[in-house]
Amino acid sequence: MSRTTTHQNLFPTSSGGSSDAAASGSSRSTNRKSPPPPPPHEQSKRKVRKTGILKVVAENPIVIVAVRGCFMCVTVNGLVQRLGVNLKMVEVEEVEKSAMLVKLSKIEGSEGGPWELPAVYVGGKLLGGVDKVMEAHVKGEFVPMLRAAGALWL
Repeated sequence: MSRTTTHQNLFPTSSGGSSDAAASGSSRSTNRKSPPPPPPHEQSKRKVRKTGILKVVAENPIVIVAVRGCFMCVTVNGLVQRLGVNLKMVEVEEVEKSAMLVKLSKIEGSEGGPWELPAVYVGGKLLGGVDKVMEAHVKGEFVPMLRAAGALWL
């Protein structure tokens, strides 16, 4: 004799069996083919990733975007720190380098963006790589740039 129930058991039984609703072929099916849409907080994370480096460059007087472990990046960082500047350092892995260069090329005032890392931004504008930083420092132009950007007070 079969027994008919009028309630739906939405939770699996403790023995691991299926619920009565699933066993009876109820119209509620849990086997959906399309995945659910991403939660709203994940959509906003994607937006933050797109604008993250742009925001960092705009909000800090000096930003160095570098590849982790790169000797030239360490050299530029050391020079800036010896000048007494509190800088913002953004390090990326070697595999992320191309994607970061594409993001940096979208920053206003970059004129096509940097072609190599390190990329040094002073006052929200691209100064250049290690060669441009050293050139500006030797010419005596780097410290006045840092003062004008608000990164150096003395």
